[in-house]
Amino acid sequence: MLSRIVVHYGEIGTKGGNRRVFEASLRRNILSALGPLGEVRVKMVDNRFFVLLPDEKVPAAKLSLAKVFGIVWFAQVEAVPLSYAEIRETAIRVLAGVPKEMSFRVSVRRPNKSFEMTSQELARKLGEDIIERLGLGVNLSAPDVTLSVDLISEEALVYREHLKGPGGLPVGVSGRVLHLLSGGIDSPVAAWLMMKRGCKPVYVHFYVAPGPEPILGSKIGELVRMLSQGGEESRLILIPFSPYQLATTDLPPEFEPIVFRRFMRMVAERLASALEFPAISTGDNLAQVASQTLQNMACIDSGGSLPTLRPLLGYDKDEIIQLARQVGTYETSILDYKDCCSIVSRHPRTRMKIEDVNESARRLGFDELATKCISMGSMATFKDDAVEMRPLSDVLGSRNRHAGDLGLEQPASQPR
Repeated sequence: MLSRIVVHYGEIGTKGGNRRVFEASLRRNILSALGPLGEVRVKMVDNRFFVLLPDEKVPAAKLSLAKVFGIVWFAQVEAVPLSYAEIRETAIRVLAGVPKEMSFRVSVRRPNKSFEMTSQELARKLGEDIIERLGLGVNLSAPDVTLSVDLISEEALVYREHLKGPGGLPVGVSGRVLHLLSGGIDSPVAAWLMMKRGCKPVYVHFYVAPGPEPILGSKIGELVRMLSQGGEESRLILIPFSPYQLATTDLPPEFEPIVFRRFMRMVAERLASALEFPAISTGDNLAQVASQTLQNMACIDSGGSLPTLRPLLGYDKDEIIQLARQVGTYETSILDYKDCCSIVSRHPRTRMKIEDVNESARRLGFDELATKCISMGSMATFKDDAVEMRPLSDVLGSRNRHAGDLGLEQPASQPR
């Protein structure tokens, strides 16, 4: 038997002439998220999506849909003809297992104004018949169970669940960003927020290990997997820290954190430019630590030409931790891991001077150093349970083919 899940979006409905582009992107992302489940159909009727799939796939589908950006809520529904008798019998069947001591209410939405009853009339009549047949009590303000009935163009949808999605916009509609991923709590949450606003991140991580392979089995690899939507490929660029570490042994300790972040940003901008991404994103949070003052952020960004997006800028640490728990990355983020930032000094100046950072970058030969680190980099592609590792030089070897190599071709149509 086939089951039906109705999927509702929110913000997409405000997009005017671009709405169909956003809807098409959301449909692709739903199909991608449900791809591992096998044969699934997704169609649109009356500005809502319907997912049709075998009954036994429904629990897994619900888990996947709860992670798809652009979905505000969804529900498994019974679809019946626009007949009161059909609606009534289905409603009673849907509520048949509810204990008599529990209360209920009926909620009716009536986009199809041609139905013989108004919303209030249908809700009242259904409520009376449910009380008579099932003996349930009514509570209109705080019921134990809500029976929902949606009257759309050709049928009625009857259901009692109302499952929440993450909302936002479909991943990909806002473009691509290169996201600096660390081993801390903040940067995975920042990536999640960028995805919620429709961005597709490609992650870059500076690693301390002798080679890139151990990173794939570390919490960094796990975080990339967790941030991926089912059936969709995710990519992680791995840049070695050791060339930088060897080249900067005489750097004053109070300079280290800001100068290193400046270097990371320089490498990220080169990669973003090569991949034709319009922006970089990070997990920076204003004044959370000494390296993240306004003055220090200005030093880190100086000399760059691409914008640095910082979605966590106005959050406090408790709010970020709550988000990390919601996203599901918190427990992984707090696992032990030797991060580059744990090696450089943790006591920076809170007000570094741009001229000091610029002079350090010049003296240490950051242009050549960035080129060396990128040449030693790798890219890992995560899909389902498999990971493919390639030299970064292979990916960046031809500007004419890099987008295809990354699987990041621009969609045929973009919102204007």
